[in-house]
Amino acid sequence: MAENVENLMLEQFRLIREDLKALRGDVETMRAEMRGGFTDTKSEILGLRMMVNGLAMVIGQLDQRVEHVEEKLGIEA
Repeated sequence: MAENVENLMLEQFRLIREDLKALRGDVETMRAEMRGGFTDTKSEILGLRMMVNGLAMVIGQLDQRVEHVEEKLGIEA
């Protein structure tokens, strides 16, 4: 009887070990996917920052042009 109990316990431990191996693999896969996603997100954020900076420069140039035209026309801002 004790041998049957021992075999049942060993079988359960083996199943638990297999489940843990599968979970480890799933976790590693998920980590790799998340790292890739974070890298993509960082790249997109960097691109957006560059676009915002570029737009800010263009807006600043337009503002200077408008001020210059207003000066020529004698318009007070």
